Amino acid sequence: MLKLRVIWPNAGHALLPEAGADVRLEAGGAPLPLASMSPGVREFDIPDGTARVVLKATFTASFGAVGRVGPMSHPVLQVEQPYDVVAGGTMLEAANIPAYVKSHPLVDTKVMANVNGAALAQIRTEFVNITPFWMAYAAFASEYIAEHQPGDPELVALGYTGGKPLIWFASVPAACAAPPAPGVGCIVFFRPESYTYTRIDEAHHQMFGLNRYLLKPVDDLFAEVWRIDRFRPDPADNNNPFVHLRAGFEDALSRSQKPVVILHPWPSGSDFGAAIGASLPALAGGALRLLWAEQRLARNRGAIQLGRLGVAGYSAGGLSLWAAFASNRQRVSEVYAFDARGTSSNAPAVIQWFNARSDAVLRMTGGYQLTANEGIRISIEKLAGGPVARVTATPPDSKAYEAGKNPLWDHVIAAYPHLREGKDYWHQFAIFGGYVAMPGPFTLTFLQQFLQDSLF
Repeated sequence: MLKLRVIWPNAGHALLPEAGADVRLEAGGAPLPLASMSPGVREFDIPDGTARVVLKATFTASFGAVGRVGPMSHPVLQVEQPYDVVAGGTMLEAANIPAYVKSHPLVDTKVMANVNGAALAQIRTEFVNITPFWMAYAAFASEYIAEHQPGDPELVALGYTGGKPLIWFASVPAACAAPPAPGVGCIVFFRPESYTYTRIDEAHHQMFGLNRYLLKPVDDLFAEVWRIDRFRPDPADNNNPFVHLRAGFEDALSRSQKPVVILHPWPSGSDFGAAIGASLPALAGGALRLLWAEQRLARNRGAIQLGRLGVAGYSAGGLSLWAAFASNRQRVSEVYAFDARGTSSNAPAVIQWFNARSDAVLRMTGGYQLTANEGIRISIEKLAGGPVARVTATPPDSKAYEAGKNPLWDHVIAAYPHLREGKDYWHQFAIFGGYVAMPGPFTLTFLQQFLQDSLF
């Protein structure tokens, strides 16, 4: 009798409770009885004469009340994989699924070693979809929902069951629905430190901090101060009289029309966990695999995998950016350093990396890091014997912040010209900012320009 053993990693994690693991094997539409079960394992006997079976698995997470949010249960992962019984009833062959032009991307099947007439199916549960939980538990989620427009990149909250960080976010633009090649580009963005958290089921107070990067500012003086595209006093915070500028990542990603997913590993404090280690490419690939499995990218396409990998960081997030870069120099293709701390101390490694690769792309913006950025650019171009389009340091020096040099900066600072020479404000402009561009709905941000000039 043919046997199938089904396993999945990280069983028993809060997002993968045993009570929420509904794993079945059906033949002719009827479930086959379990031969045995244990945490993270289900075994089935397949009766002789069976021609086809279907593996169906749903993993549901359940949490109690969190503040004013009542108890919640949601499926975080669902897979279905049919198998043909072949070789005279001694082997299982995974059937192709039209949506993937192959077998299910989250189910790996092979013959069990040293066991006759048995197959092993492993369900990839490293990442699961926790979007409903995040939108319920996160403060300022309603702000994001209200401003998100049809056609904007889709935001998916991912739960990582293999360690830290527990929460990741993926911005998936429409261009990823039909990428031109099997290799899908991915940029991993490292923000400055955030609040400390240890669970999914707790009050998450800082979606405001996520909105700051994702949403675009508006050219409207009557909008809330944290939404407008210029510096204004924040009446609710006397210690921080001028609000941070929104960065508009979603808008930049959409308008660039590049098939690139931006991943935001969500740190607990300043701890980015595995995101800064050598496993980053595998983690990015795992996130893309889940998005593909859910048909949020590469719909009805096959052989999808991680293509070019970029790392990006802003401000103190630069320390994590450079740590991730150091761990993955051979795999990273593009680096976007938005006034990133640690740039000077990492300059020799960055220059060496760039000069060793003909496809390396390096983009840097500056406020505090003007000198470090320009030094890297000059060193690269001296070795190359002339200008190199794949590296930019913008702006090259503080003169670019003088009146009349950049209409967008003039617009941002217009109401408070005495702040023009303040590096704190240059620092804010470095994550939003732009090449010489006019304010308004078609402002060209740094990220949009970097994406348009990228090799993604």
